[in-house]
Amino acid sequence: MSVLTAGLMASAALFLGLVVDGGAKASAVNRADATAQEAARAGTQAAAPAGGGATVDVAQGVTAAESYLSAARVFGVVTAEGADGIHVTVTITEPTKVLSLIGIDDFTTTGTADARVLYARGS
Repeated sequence: MSVLTAGLMASAALFLGLVVDGGAKASAVNRADATAQEAARAGTQAAAPAGGGATVDVAQGVTAAESYLSAARVFGVVTAEGADGIHVTVTITEPTKVLSLIGIDDFTTTGTADARVLYARGS
C-alpha cells in the first residue's frame, strides 16, 4: 500500500468519524437542551401557587425538577432563580462510535434552561 493510499484511507476514516459522531453530538445537544427545558417546566409547574394563592414554592419546584432529571436518567443541577424561577443545567456524556478508533472515546454536551412561574391575578 502506498503512502498516498494510506493517507487517503486515514482521511476518509476521519471524515466518516466526524459525520457519524458529529451527528450523534448534535442529537445529544438537542436532547440535553430539551431535557433541561422539560425539567425547568416541571419545576415551575410544581412551584406555582395552588388554588389561586400568591405564594410560589421554589423549593418544591427544585425538587420536582430534580425528580424529572432522575426519571430521565441524566445528570443535572437545579437551582432556584430568585423567588419564582428555576435554572436547570443538564450534562450528557455519550460514547463515540468511530472516533474511538483514534482515541476520542466520548464527548460531553451541556444544555441549560430557565423558567419562571407566571400567574395572573384575578380581576
